[in-house]
Amino acid sequence: MRPAKSSHRRHSFASSSIVKMPRLSLQSLVTLSALASGVAAIAVDPNQSSHVLSLTSPPEAIVTVVISKTITTCPSPPPPPPCSASDVESSETESTTGSFVSSTSSKSTWGSFEPSESSTSTGSFTWSSVTSDIESSTTSSGGSFEPTESSTGSFISSTTTSSSSSSSSSSSSTSATAPACTDFWLEKINHQGVAPFGGNGYQVFRNVKDYGAVGDGEADDTEAIQLAISDGGRCGPGCTGSTKTPGLVYFPPGTYKVSSPIIDFYYTQLIGNPGCLPVLKASADFEGRWLLDTNPYGANGLAWGATNVFWRQVANLVIDITDIPPEKEVAGIHWPSSQATSLSNLVFLSSQEPGNLHQGLFIEEGSGGYMGDLVFYGGNQALIIGNQQFTMRNITVHNAKTAIYKIWDWGWTYKGVSINNCEIGFDFTSAGDEGNLNVGSVTILDSEIRNTPIGIAFGSPGADTPPVANNFIFENVRLDNVPVAIRGPSGTVLEGTTGSSLIAAWGRGHKYTPTTGPTFFEGTLPPYSRPASLLAGDAYYERSRPQYQEVPLSEFVSARDAGAVGDGITDDTDVLNTLFASVAAAGKIVFLDAGMYLVTKTVHIPPGSRIFGEAFPVILSSGAYFASASNPKPVVQVGKPGETGHVEWSNTIVSTRGAQAGAILIEYNLASPAGHPSGLWDVHVRVGGFAGSDLQLPQCAKTPDIAITPDNLQEECIAAFLSVHITSTAAGLYMENCWVWVADHDIEEGADNQQITIYAGRGLLIDESPGPIWLVASSVEHHQLYEYNLVGAKDVFIGQLQTETAYYQPNPGADLPFESLAEWHDPVFTEANDSGWGLRIVDSKGIILPGVGLYSFFDNYDVSCSQIGEGARCQNRTFSVEGESQVRVYNLNTIGTKKMVTVDGVDVADYEDNLDGFVHTIALFTTEEEEV
Repeated sequence: MRPAKSSHRRHSFASSSIVKMPRLSLQSLVTLSALASGVAAIAVDPNQSSHVLSLTSPPEAIVTVVISKTITTCPSPPPPPPCSASDVESSETESTTGSFVSSTSSKSTWGSFEPSESSTSTGSFTWSSVTSDIESSTTSSGGSFEPTESSTGSFISSTTTSSSSSSSSSSSSTSATAPACTDFWLEKINHQGVAPFGGNGYQVFRNVKDYGAVGDGEADDTEAIQLAISDGGRCGPGCTGSTKTPGLVYFPPGTYKVSSPIIDFYYTQLIGNPGCLPVLKASADFEGRWLLDTNPYGANGLAWGATNVFWRQVANLVIDITDIPPEKEVAGIHWPSSQATSLSNLVFLSSQEPGNLHQGLFIEEGSGGYMGDLVFYGGNQALIIGNQQFTMRNITVHNAKTAIYKIWDWGWTYKGVSINNCEIGFDFTSAGDEGNLNVGSVTILDSEIRNTPIGIAFGSPGADTPPVANNFIFENVRLDNVPVAIRGPSGTVLEGTTGSSLIAAWGRGHKYTPTTGPTFFEGTLPPYSRPASLLAGDAYYERSRPQYQEVPLSEFVSARDAGAVGDGITDDTDVLNTLFASVAAAGKIVFLDAGMYLVTKTVHIPPGSRIFGEAFPVILSSGAYFASASNPKPVVQVGKPGETGHVEWSNTIVSTRGAQAGAILIEYNLASPAGHPSGLWDVHVRVGGFAGSDLQLPQCAKTPDIAITPDNLQEECIAAFLSVHITSTAAGLYMENCWVWVADHDIEEGADNQQITIYAGRGLLIDESPGPIWLVASSVEHHQLYEYNLVGAKDVFIGQLQTETAYYQPNPGADLPFESLAEWHDPVFTEANDSGWGLRIVDSKGIILPGVGLYSFFDNYDVSCSQIGEGARCQNRTFSVEGESQVRVYNLNTIGTKKMVTVDGVDVADYEDNLDGFVHTIALFTTEEEEV
């Protein structure tokens, strides 16, 4: 969490402009102009792209195919009612039928549709497959659409089993046929999840049709959808926050017309059917600025501080604003958000009329976060976004005026972006009316820009502050018909071509090595030799959260059906251990129903496990077994030391209750085979600050006015030994959007976000793992000794990495309450009142960190130490590289720390040399001494 009112850029949206707000000497924003749109759709050669499908005309609606690389689309008339493969064996009309056929492959497939010569309401489409070396998968199924005489139609989505949902991890698997999209297991399974603090009869799972939504594209479903979200006294605008009332709101296939904004609530998942995406479609008379408003404005600004919006998901939907007049400024989703949130598997449809003012996604502030598997069509800006930091992966944009307009940032990492047929690809020119450049740093990896006159634009004429703004690293960016590859404030800085070219590596900013710096550079860089084990082809490996839409209901086993209670009182240890072992052996999938599962001993997740959580169920440790710091024990152990195999685990929180000084929340031991990594998606660690933790304001209020010593330290608030331990036997692990958080405030309603002091010794330790390991959209916060500690590790990718030091430090400092232990590779602190390391790397090789934010906002809860002009005096050091390490960092951002990089005890970078507004930025730090 960021400090709520003092330490980050704050922006407010009003009417058609981004307006400057009073805030602690931070950079102001430019008022955004209304850019003209209307780029004609251009057919693209599928042989030149492994990401996207091409359209020769704008889609009236879509058929969606979910695959390992992206969501892809083909034309189909709206609206899509519920659909079934069995319903499309023959057509009832003579001239308006059509079909598409997907060719199957033993590998992940993607390709392009080739429409027939007939109109978009007729004809056939052929799926031209392309194979991927990412990972083998099982099967893909074809499908078809059948327009009716009125061209309203229906469709069946092809369900391609991607690498993210391969069943090869199981010891056995079903021979049942894949279900049709109307048989999606999440819709059919018996929902019996509980919310222990939600009150009698509280319902976690909500199907919008049970609340009166029709989904026929004609009825106004606004009120029904809103009721499904709000029912049961949930935490909406006016509530500061709550974990007591989780909600999973499900949308069956259909088109849901809405006439005013849908308001999201706290701790909510809005989930559609991934095999047959439902459509949220704005009516022509829609009134509002955003179709889906996840943080509405009120008299006092945003309903929730954008840095306090946690545990949200929106997935598997089409967001359609094409019926809204093109001259109206409106966006599909408003998403000012923070950690443990995600947008995934979404399609945004905006106007493609010339001069339209539509936007797909709008973000103006927050502290994210992750977004991925998004496709955008049309708009003045497909994405208009600003936030402290974000990771965005697998983003495809077609036919927008500007694909991505960046309002502001500290650090942002893009991977796998595909921009097609726009006028500007990435626009980083945002500047305030005082001459301040608003974009701090950006990393772009493994992306492509096609048929776009200007690929990347940065800088602004007349804007010359802060001294090192606009830090960039662009690596492996393919261009096709992009005449200007990169444009600076004074013109072209990198020529493009009307043919094909590659930006192998280009950067701008300050560079440091252990012996040199700061050295300013702008231009091409020597290509980096990427560790082969981290790659799929020439790109860094990536993988989306599995949703198992191809798996029939019979293959799922409910935790509550197996006897687990999840009420936060009953000991569920034995039931969970028996469940995980038996389900893995049977090759089935555990459905971990919503609830709070109390455990008093270690829970083992064996090889072959696939676990899917409903509305973030909590595995909660309690009792004497985890109480001794001299004998630490794992709460959840993934694989035992030396075991090999494969696991998939998603949408779960691991926590502790009360004093648990010996708790290791997640111990990961499993070695997965080369080319088939295991995956954890949205598996979060949360220590304290929530109902049921016994680590809230009444127990652990902050005490900045009391000097903390071993004699008066509150031992009941010593809550964890180590949050995540990736051990020496672990290999082949992909973690995405996993937030490891020791609570700095009480998040329940009534506490009003008041700060608390919770002690947890260590954050995330990678302990002599041979790799490969990927940590994507990774964040670790508020531990005592360190946030990240890589010791003897090999081939590790972490980005965008983000940390915060414990707010109580240095009262006590990093020496209390846990002592440094050599057997746990702990750092040793020699200076009085030291604070813990944000990032420590010791004797590690092949470490690539594309995007790093190491923040220290407080000195004993006093935020003034991090403010601009106050000397970055919250702590002295935050990033240590030691021993024989090979490290490459793109866009290192620090806050509140005097020395940005320390190598073998020697400080090599001072914050004063790297001022970038509120942050301090180094574009490239490498332990290698090559020339730029």
